Amino acid sequence: MKSVLAVVEGVDEKCVVSWVFRAIKTNPDVLPTTPLSQLLWDDFWGTPLTHSGSHKSYRPLTVLSFRLNYMVSEFHPRSYHVTNVALHVAATGLFAVFARTLTPHARLARTAAPLLFAAHPIHTEAVAGVVGRADVGAAIFFLGALLSYMRYCGCSKGNGGSSSGGRVGRKAWLGAALVSATLSMLTKEHGITALAACAAYHIFVYAKLKPKDILSVITEVRQTNSS
Repeated sequence: MKSVLAVVEGVDEKCVVSWVFRAIKTNPDVLPTTPLSQLLWDDFWGTPLTHSGSHKSYRPLTVLSFRLNYMVSEFHPRSYHVTNVALHVAATGLFAVFARTLTPHARLARTAAPLLFAAHPIHTEAVAGVVGRADVGAAIFFLGALLSYMRYCGCSKGNGGSSSGGRVGRKAWLGAALVSATLSMLTKEHGITALAACAAYHIFVYAKLKPKDILSVITEVRQTNSS
């Protein structure tokens, strides 16, 4: 509810600044008449990736979401803004799960963190501006990848990891993390950093390694290679 109240102004139909962007109004990939497969070959603005003037921004899932909005209401702005708000609510919910999982015993942190995430001004442009949907969508899949990897690590710690069913569960969570990271990257390029976040979680939270431990390993490797 907090996240809805924080960005409800973004649903105002007078907020049409985003329509000047080529990403929607003049993007041929948003129109149903364009073959769906073309989304895989064009950049975010509808220009072929091989074209010299291409922005090289590859976000087919975001463009697909604009296409679905167009099928519902064409270029009427309200449905686009409502979709952005709904995605922000979903991202906030996933972040709340992440905060609760990461800090299960810190009641203040797990309560305050989602509220701050929902209402932080830094998210205003991404949610109120329709083109910012790429950031919101990528965040959803990013958090999905991280939460899935955390479950994968949890299965590794639990007793179920040694059974056949436990191994299947572990592989499923790892697969979910990889799929979510891929979807995040296809929503916006920086979604690939979900893999780095999973690696950081594994090193610093799951394995509980400290920076000095990592430096020691690096030093040992260098000494081994130099000898």
